Amino acid sequence: MKRIVINIWAIVALAGFLALVVFIAVGWSHGFNSRTEPTNLEGSIAMELHDSSIPGRYEKMQNPVPTEHLNLLEAGMLYEQRCAACHGDSGDGTTKFDGMMYPRPTDLRSDDTQGMSDGELYYTINNGIRWSGMPAFGSRGDNDENLWKIVAYVRHLPKLTVSEQQVLTQSKTR
Repeated sequence: MKRIVINIWAIVALAGFLALVVFIAVGWSHGFNSRTEPTNLEGSIAMELHDSSIPGRYEKMQNPVPTEHLNLLEAGMLYEQRCAACHGDSGDGTTKFDGMMYPRPTDLRSDDTQGMSDGELYYTINNGIRWSGMPAFGSRGDNDENLWKIVAYVRHLPKLTVSEQQVLTQSKTR
């Protein structure tokens, strides 16, 4: 039993030492400012931490808002209200804040984002991402219909046509 406790403490100490090394390397190399592009190691660690923080039950969760009945204009306006300031009207992550934020706003059309399950997207929108600038939207729980509409709209972003974008832009200015 004593050997097991010693092994556990050794693993914890090693993990702490490695975290300290990464912390020092990142801090010394470019500081913790929001202008410097992160290293590949920093980005990989951040993504792994984010992915592992989403409870497992969300991986299999399906969007209860059927896409064939989705009102694209309504979903697009919800996206514009909550997401477009950081992720851009087209979801590409290019906005007036471009180059001023780290981590950079995600391109929601990317394979990484589109590869997430509906539940993982919902969880991220609903709960935000600590230390990233991504706020939590909606209420606690898994039944916020507006957030599910945004998930459906994010799924549509890679296929968003110029005419659909124009309709949304015109509706936004009214």
